[in-house]
Amino acid sequence: MLDPIVDFMLRGGLAAILALAAIHKLRDRATFEGQLAAYDLLPEVMVHGASRAIPLIELAAALFLMMRSAHASVTAATIFFIYGAAMAINLARGRRDIDCGCGGPDGKQMLHPALVVRNLVLTTCALLVSWPVAARPLGWLDYLVSVLAVVAVLAIYTAFNTLMANLAGTQRLKD
Repeated sequence: MLDPIVDFMLRGGLAAILALAAIHKLRDRATFEGQLAAYDLLPEVMVHGASRAIPLIELAAALFLMMRSAHASVTAATIFFIYGAAMAINLARGRRDIDCGCGGPDGKQMLHPALVVRNLVLTTCALLVSWPVAARPLGWLDYLVSVLAVVAVLAIYTAFNTLMANLAGTQRLKD
């Protein structure tokens, strides 16, 4: 069983990651469509429609995670797993030079194996929120800790992405 604070931390963190990803994609649809096309996994005729549907699916998953919907964790896990699989396929093809899309329209981030691992961790976290939550009374301190834990998750996620973007920049300078 998950402690309610851990459940809220995971749900809140995952929901925020999905919502921010969707907002980035909606803010600059053309860039996201180009990033999606660069993965070369969908038939060309499907790229435009998929680039419009994916952010809406991410927003819905974020909302349903916070509503504790029964299928939200599986949906979120599937999203993170598919992204990781798409990265892994392109890395296996030797295509490290494409923008993974993780940095949104403002930050180019090249594919890296650590991003696949990150997505597997996110997939696992999303599956964890399907576990039952322990029933226990929560006080104001519990709620404060829960909110701060979500902020910490987002800070760690952002720091990891910044590290990966800087690592990719350093690799390009060496080449």
